[in-house]
Amino acid sequence: MDFDGFNNIKWDIIKQKLNNAKTVKSTRRNDGVYYDISVSFDTETTSMYKGTPKEKFSFVYVWQFGIDGYYCYGRHWSEFIKLLLKLKEYGGLSTEKKLIIYIHNLSFEFQFFRKLIPWASVFAVDNREPVKALSSWGIEFRDSLILSGYKLANVAKNLTKHKIPKMVGDLDYSLIRNTKTSFTEKELGYMLNDVRILIAYIDEQREQYGDIAHIPLTNTGRVRQLVRKNCFGKNWNTRSKYLNIMNVLQLTKSDYIESKKAFAGGFTHANPNKVGGTFNNVSSIDFTSSYPTVMIAEKYPSSRAMDYKFKNRTDFEKMLKKRLAIFKVKFINLVTKVNQDNYLSSSRGSKDDIFVVENNGRVYSARQFTTYITSIDWDIIKQVYTWDKVEFSEIKTFTKHYLPTPIIKSIVDLYKKKTTLKNVKGKEAEYLHAKGMLNSIYGMSVTDIIRDETLYEDNEWEQVQANPEELLEKYNNSKNRFLYYPWGVFVTAYARRNLWNGIISIGDDYIYSDTDSIKMLNYDKHKEYVVNYNKNITEKLERAMKYHRLPIDSVRPKTVKGVEKPLGVWDFEGTYSHFKTLGAKRYIYDIDGDLHITIAGLNKKLGAEYLMKISENDIDKVYKNFKNNLSVPKGQTGKMTHTYIDDLKSFVVKDFQGHVTRETALSSVHLENASFHLSLSKAFKDFLQDISNGYIITSLNSFSKGI
Repeated sequence: MDFDGFNNIKWDIIKQKLNNAKTVKSTRRNDGVYYDISVSFDTETTSMYKGTPKEKFSFVYVWQFGIDGYYCYGRHWSEFIKLLLKLKEYGGLSTEKKLIIYIHNLSFEFQFFRKLIPWASVFAVDNREPVKALSSWGIEFRDSLILSGYKLANVAKNLTKHKIPKMVGDLDYSLIRNTKTSFTEKELGYMLNDVRILIAYIDEQREQYGDIAHIPLTNTGRVRQLVRKNCFGKNWNTRSKYLNIMNVLQLTKSDYIESKKAFAGGFTHANPNKVGGTFNNVSSIDFTSSYPTVMIAEKYPSSRAMDYKFKNRTDFEKMLKKRLAIFKVKFINLVTKVNQDNYLSSSRGSKDDIFVVENNGRVYSARQFTTYITSIDWDIIKQVYTWDKVEFSEIKTFTKHYLPTPIIKSIVDLYKKKTTLKNVKGKEAEYLHAKGMLNSIYGMSVTDIIRDETLYEDNEWEQVQANPEELLEKYNNSKNRFLYYPWGVFVTAYARRNLWNGIISIGDDYIYSDTDSIKMLNYDKHKEYVVNYNKNITEKLERAMKYHRLPIDSVRPKTVKGVEKPLGVWDFEGTYSHFKTLGAKRYIYDIDGDLHITIAGLNKKLGAEYLMKISENDIDKVYKNFKNNLSVPKGQTGKMTHTYIDDLKSFVVKDFQGHVTRETALSSVHLENASFHLSLSKAFKDFLQDISNGYIITSLNSFSKGI
């Protein structure tokens, strides 16, 4: 096994690797050069309780390092620092001539070594979440988890030119190890494998992007690179025309605040009349790429926000037929008029709300309820609620138009590649690239403009409050901007409307929905709705394609086997033998006894195994055991509790082999198995009981009739 311990490190090989690597210029202006070489780092840790009284303690007992196919490991941080200084010496490294070391989940390892290394700069997306950290020695640590978007096991599965499976279960984490613990060949193989996977992954990324300097920092960054390039084109004239569009699409502070208040994500909820029941023959349908579909098919804000003065309801509704809008709405005596679910979110209400009856976070009724919505939300609300009075204020309107053609072309090109390249030999990398970017293309459109800055200085994390005026001015005047924040606000609104059209149509047969899917009874009864919806969305997409002068078959490409895969349609997923839900992100189903679960906070595989175990592999008992107050013990949930420790801790540790050492950590992360307890809130249980007993509110004492 070519995996050298620290005392046997072949320094000449490491030096040669660096000397043979070319340097490439950074994509960031005045940011120096990087060695174009794949380097990775990983650690193994022990977490335990020590001292009197017992306190959490965690330390690194081995680290692994790889550079362009050469691998070594060490047992102490002093050895790692020596390695870094050797790299600095061999490469002549500085903050202008850098070497990137990739770590999968940098936030974890960074917490252990952050006080050992002098830092020139740290870029973080949030407290304790560094994306890259540049040392004054010229070594820059980057996070491959944020880049890939996958756990290491899935990174291994997605490798296209290297086949290195993620080894699972070869290192028993329940055993206490220290820096003198010896390893078996199998355990060394496990540790080696993790850095080998990362080296292979970075090799493939370098090939895909041309060199290491062009690899984006994050998964969303991939999409930004592609779409920005398409929008700006290959010459200044094209870029100038696009920037003229951006110069029109600017936001004031009040525009931004109101847009953010009106923004809501996907809709995930359950029919309260079906919660807790076990149903047979439940069918599932889901949208094919919901967000990309509405980005193509629908029209979006194409102007600055314009204030609208409310005159009367008729004038207001007439305006909404021509323009898009976001606004504040206050309801008096609001009541649902459909039984299967509720649209409005109680968390998006105001401090002035009165007597809100909640259905697991959704508004069933209210004496008074105030929120911010889009005109698309308003279309749904009118169908599913009734009220005595409604008031509109802070109305901002936009002209509407299709998104710019380069953005649409980016989406259809990615969808076409995802469809046509799937299972095509030799095109695995391109397929995965397209699939990942298509899934991320919506996310970049709702990146928050005003975010607090996270700084790491003098070994301390600090949150610096954002200056809204300064950041909005930067946003409006940016020569790199190719997006408009209100676009993203309406993407999710259109997607919710499409989902709710299904929920309304399916009626009492509706059981559960999750952003782009619906679970229902009696699918055959609702086929006509599905067919009509698919016809309408296809016509919308085709009209958009004609407008953009793009090939119509781009929205219905064919697989390698010649099967047409139309974008945006409801796709029939199949019928489950049984299905049961206890609310949002809490459901189980089986197909002929093969159990599947989606329970927030519980590993799908381990959770299903536990339910089968306590039910003695009897599928009927599984559904009886899936209930309120279900508990899963530590070690069987697949989840860990992370505790960040910022103080120096030092204890004598005896490992499972009998070795005794003193272990010290300047800062650390303590890990321990987490248990899981499923509990419905008292408010939700009371609501379900009221529904079950037939105590359904059909009217409220009105204050006055609506306008």
